[in-house]
Amino acid sequence: ERPMGHTIRVACVYDRCTEFSRAAEREMSTMRMHMSGAAPQLPPGAPFASLPNVSTCILVQDDFAQWIALRDHVLQALPDPDMYVRESDEQAFFDAHANSSGQTIGVFAGDALIAYSMVGFPDAGDADNLGAVTGMPRALWDQVAHISSCMVHPAWRGNGMQRTLLAVRLAMAQAQGRPYCMGMVSLRNHRSRHNLMRLGMHIGWTGLIDGLQRQVLGIHLQNGPHFDMADERLIASDNFDALCEAGAQSYVGIGELRDGDEQVRLRFVRALRHAAAPR
Repeated sequence: ERPMGHTIRVACVYDRCTEFSRAAEREMSTMRMHMSGAAPQLPPGAPFASLPNVSTCILVQDDFAQWIALRDHVLQALPDPDMYVRESDEQAFFDAHANSSGQTIGVFAGDALIAYSMVGFPDAGDADNLGAVTGMPRALWDQVAHISSCMVHPAWRGNGMQRTLLAVRLAMAQAQGRPYCMGMVSLRNHRSRHNLMRLGMHIGWTGLIDGLQRQVLGIHLQNGPHFDMADERLIASDNFDALCEAGAQSYVGIGELRDGDEQVRLRFVRALRHAAAPR
């Protein structure tokens, strides 16, 4: 028999994400000046006030060397290289997140970069716009924000940085008038998928992107999702064909069941047609 309270649980997850992103948006109020062309600023350390000597700022070109060094340190320790495949041109990737098409939040301990997170604002006509990739109506493509790369130095994990940086990026997307927030993960990257899902993002699409098996998770910042909780599927996280089929049949992933780190099943329910969140 199905446990009671599933619908309430999903609603609470969405509400928690919404409230957290609203709090982050209040903290980010000074950033709105940068959005309109002023110097890039963040409230120094505001999202991480409980951590001593930690500050935040928007990264600029002079920060590229530290950004690359942090990525090198994080990526060389990944247990599976498919979890994050480097962009073919990392300088271009950084540049695209250091201007009007995107921004990168840096977290520093003293002068050392210990974490970063990126948010992208793709043009409606960009081939890599995840709205286009996942089959959203063309009229919505200019409302999409990309929840892009985010990495934390291993020594600083466990401080909620991924969660906080996600909320800040949602606030940045909201400030840009882009309520459809979408992020891409590897089927094998259980940690990143878990971090996105725990704040209310759900798996709306599975398929090939640049020849790699990837999932796209999304959330709409202005409307809660609507699901038929009685219509449920449990799918192994590595069953690519079944995951693709579920997405094509309007099922979305809202949770996971774990049996150790490797055995992960994803909980899918049918999305109702009037839901505003991207499929």
